[in-house]
Amino acid sequence: MRPVLFEWHSLKFHAYPTMLAISFLATTFLAVRDLNRLDPPIRATTHGGLFAILGGLIGAKAFWILQYGDPAKIWQAVLFWTSGFVFYGGLIGAIGAVLAYVLYNKLPILRCADVCAPYLALGEAITRVGCFLTGCCWGRPTALPWGVQFPKASSAHWYMRNMSNELTQADPLTPALHPTQLYMCLGLLLIVFPVLLYTSRKPHFRGAVALLYLFLYGVLRFTVEVFRGDSGHPALGMTLSQLISLGMAVFSLVALTLIKSTIFVRTPATARVQKSPD
Repeated sequence: MRPVLFEWHSLKFHAYPTMLAISFLATTFLAVRDLNRLDPPIRATTHGGLFAILGGLIGAKAFWILQYGDPAKIWQAVLFWTSGFVFYGGLIGAIGAVLAYVLYNKLPILRCADVCAPYLALGEAITRVGCFLTGCCWGRPTALPWGVQFPKASSAHWYMRNMSNELTQADPLTPALHPTQLYMCLGLLLIVFPVLLYTSRKPHFRGAVALLYLFLYGVLRFTVEVFRGDSGHPALGMTLSQLISLGMAVFSLVALTLIKSTIFVRTPATARVQKSPD
């Protein structure tokens, strides 16, 4: 764990915001590049990335306040430079902000979504490295050989010491915990991102890549949540993130099935009518 990546004079570059900045820059430029390479090109600019990062930060902060803080203080979501974020809030905020940018500039919504979806997965994978280095989004105790012990400077140690009373001030390290941050990172890099990028470069109906992202991410996040140690179980024995993930996966699977059947299923009679000179 390395909450401060490096220092330069009096400046400290903390792991999470640094990885978030790298994620923002990389994914914005890659998405804008691919949009402008389409035939015909979509003349998007990096301004869309600014909408995404601001909307994402405010959304992530607002979701954290609603889930862990005082809902009456939801206005504090604009103070996004303070700690406390939830990915799903960030996803909602970023989508809403980018949608506003796309509509204002009269860009095709579904084509933009299909191009950006793979880089959304790549961006989160980069950011999850920051989570691991900071020691947030930790997992349950484990006896597996890859379990990770986090020191006092980590969010995991602070929570287990001050909130769940599992540790004392004298304990230098947490128990070995599932590195759920790395589970997400590997799942996104090895499965979600490659599949989405491959699909986006093959013939597909508009919106297919975006829907596939919702399905793959929902399944991955639902699975990793099983090993999370920092989430409550508010309903049906599942965490809030699992409930959202399940909803995303089911919605996208149904939508993909219905759209594919509508586009590709044709009866012989329909085909004959389409060929008729009348």
